[in-house]
Amino acid sequence: MKNLMSNLKGMNYKEFAVNHAEKIVLGFVALFVLFAIFTSKWSTEQRTPQELIQKVDTSESMVANSQWPEDKRKEFLKQDDLREKVKKLMIDGVEASPYAFSTPLDYQIYAKKERAKEVDWLPVEDLVASYGRFIMMTRPVDATTEEGAEGSESGTETEKAKPDEPEYDQFKRRTTTAGMGMDGMGGPGSPTGLTFGAIPGEAEMMAAGPGGYDPGMVPPEMVGGALPEDPAMMGAEGMGGMGMAGPAREGRGLRFVAVRGVFDLATQQDKLERSLGDAYSLQNMQTGKLLEFLDFELERKKAVSGADPWAGPWEKVDIDVAIETLNQSSDFDPEVVNTGITDRVFTMPLPSRIAGFWYKVATHPRVENFTLSQEEIEQELEINRRFLDQYKKTHASERVFKEKQKGFSTLQLDMRGIRSDFMYGSQPEAMENVFSGMVDDMRQQRPGEAFDEKKFVQKLKANVSAAGRLLLFRYFDFDLTPGATYKYRVRLVVRNPNYQRPIEEVVLPAVAEGETRMTPWSNETAAVTAEEDVHYYLESVRPPRGINGKTANFEVFQWYPKTGTTIHSVLKTAVGEEIGGEQVAELYDVAKEEFDEKATVEFDTQNYLVDAVASPSIRLEDHPDLNLPANTRGNLPIDAEAIIVDNFGNLKTSLPAAASRDYETVKTRFGRERKSLEWVKEATEARETAPTDGMEFGLESMSADFAGIEAEMMAPTQKSKKNKRKRNPIRVGP
Repeated sequence: MKNLMSNLKGMNYKEFAVNHAEKIVLGFVALFVLFAIFTSKWSTEQRTPQELIQKVDTSESMVANSQWPEDKRKEFLKQDDLREKVKKLMIDGVEASPYAFSTPLDYQIYAKKERAKEVDWLPVEDLVASYGRFIMMTRPVDATTEEGAEGSESGTETEKAKPDEPEYDQFKRRTTTAGMGMDGMGGPGSPTGLTFGAIPGEAEMMAAGPGGYDPGMVPPEMVGGALPEDPAMMGAEGMGGMGMAGPAREGRGLRFVAVRGVFDLATQQDKLERSLGDAYSLQNMQTGKLLEFLDFELERKKAVSGADPWAGPWEKVDIDVAIETLNQSSDFDPEVVNTGITDRVFTMPLPSRIAGFWYKVATHPRVENFTLSQEEIEQELEINRRFLDQYKKTHASERVFKEKQKGFSTLQLDMRGIRSDFMYGSQPEAMENVFSGMVDDMRQQRPGEAFDEKKFVQKLKANVSAAGRLLLFRYFDFDLTPGATYKYRVRLVVRNPNYQRPIEEVVLPAVAEGETRMTPWSNETAAVTAEEDVHYYLESVRPPRGINGKTANFEVFQWYPKTGTTIHSVLKTAVGEEIGGEQVAELYDVAKEEFDEKATVEFDTQNYLVDAVASPSIRLEDHPDLNLPANTRGNLPIDAEAIIVDNFGNLKTSLPAAASRDYETVKTRFGRERKSLEWVKEATEARETAPTDGMEFGLESMSADFAGIEAEMMAPTQKSKKNKRKRNPIRVGP
């Protein structure tokens, strides 16, 4: 056994298989045959030979006696007519495609020109609408702006604003931070800002009139809503002297519906390529010479009473209302998305906010990847300024405006087009100058620090060329009726790329007719309601006493457009009177950063008290059968009620807060607003408590630092470049 195992170990299995494979196969075949023989079941034929012969004879007799119908016989025995076949081949010819070569033997010297056909235009997609309010910084009547001002003076967030911040706070304070991003892009140590000034060179290019906002004595930090960290110095940073007043800004509250959608630019370019034939050029497409947007039409439908609230007609939205509002804005807030997905015609610029930041209400879920962080916003502003500087040098004699363009094209420059011109045009050295200038600024900002120049330039180039697939449609509708509900839809007006092309280059003459084309209507937005400005709730009812008639007390919450904040008070109203009038209440003025605990404000509900019924009560001793608890003191659990007539002449009831469905929501929102505005109260208190007794002793008795601040405040205002507010570079005109 041991010898056998040792032999097996030393055996050459390959040689064994080659020498004995046929024997092994033959053995398996033999085993299979034996298995089949012994496992088969054998049986004998049960029928006799006579039965088999009889069955054959019967079948032959049936075949012999069967008849073939004449029509069937002719069908199968029909002779082919050769003459008919030849005639058919001579007339119809022979199909040569089965015998053709798959590869042509020669090629045409001149390719066949493809004719242009009508373009399949795409609509704006995923249109959405949302309601909101904000406080816009307005420009004073005597506003002036010095062009070419250096430095940026309005504030940015102390913490980096996240594009996906979970809660929108319209009263969030804008503070100042120096050295953020590109150090304000105005040089090392200059404070960064969310609103900037002096459009570089636009006055020379278009002879635009002067305008803007000159904060005068207000330090740059105060223009952006910032206050010094030291409360004792709060008054020194204000307007007019120590502990006297807040920043000299003007603002007002605005309600809006933000309508946003996206245009699929990449798909539209593909459709243009398939439709334009030989006229298509990728470079012309990238520089906007083929796809040019001229205007847009926005329509809205207002809900009406009745079984079908949307039975009314679509009405055109007046864009002039938005343009007038933008003209009243002190500046434009910087764009919160990449410039490459905006269009000067239908991407509305952002009005200047005094508090809060534009993010979700100014963008769209499909362009989240193009939403900018605070540092990226600063870099975007600076790189746009540098592109404009280069553009002035190379296009000094050209007009900036395109005569046919409307929409918002008269308010802002075509930064996407300018950047595309540098990216895909014949001036690569100009773009390199922009990037090298950004690198120089970064070196000055961070002297002695390790700085990866190549990585920084790659990031800038990626940012400039990041877009190209989608464009953002954005419109803020300010012409709203409180309490009304709306739906919106939009379509774009584009230049016909085949306009006036020769007739031999188009499929049909109609393709070259008409200077413009309309895209299809977008989807309708979901219904959006403009919130009521006033909410009031019945607090108590007093029966007539003496010469005084019946009165009711109402707790009123009213949005106050003058300041953009909510005022709150309890108003005593007699039957027949309006629920409103002058009243003393707390007032927060965010623009001036002032809190007045006893401000005289005007409540205006445009609703009148018709009648009121107090909660009934009984004498407990007269109704012992009711078993009412003694602590009720006879007051029945029945709510008081008031009858109101609104400004449309409709009668409605007003119930106490406990019986109202929305009271808790309104009260919670009001409490959240007051909490957000605590910084205004703190700023006011800090100015009021700031030291002022040092002024009695003159500058000699002060410390050197304090004397410098006081001397600057007492001296005449110097309109230096440092005190000038730098504006957003895309803005056109004053």
